[in-house]
Amino acid sequence: MSDARSEPSRAPEVWRRHLGRKVSLRYRLHDDDSAHPFSEAIGVVASVRSEPHSQAEIHIVNRRGVASTVPLEDIVAAKVFD
Repeated sequence: MSDARSEPSRAPEVWRRHLGRKVSLRYRLHDDDSAHPFSEAIGVVASVRSEPHSQAEIHIVNRRGVASTVPLEDIVAAKVFD
C-alpha cells in the first residue's frame, strides 16, 4: 500500500490493520465537473466500514477534526506513514 508503484488495496481487512495511523489518499470524485476529477485526504484512519450489500469505506480524520469518508474502490493512490 505504501509503494507508489502498486495499486492500493480495496480489502477492508488490510485497511483495518492501519487504524490509528496517518495516511495520505488520492481518490476519484464522481459528482464534480471541474477539471480535476480527484481529491486528497490526509489524516488518521478512524474506522473502516464494510457491509454485505454496500461499498466498503474508510473514514479519515484530519488534524482539524474534520472527517472524510472515502469508498475503498475510489482510492487511486495511498501512502501509510510510519
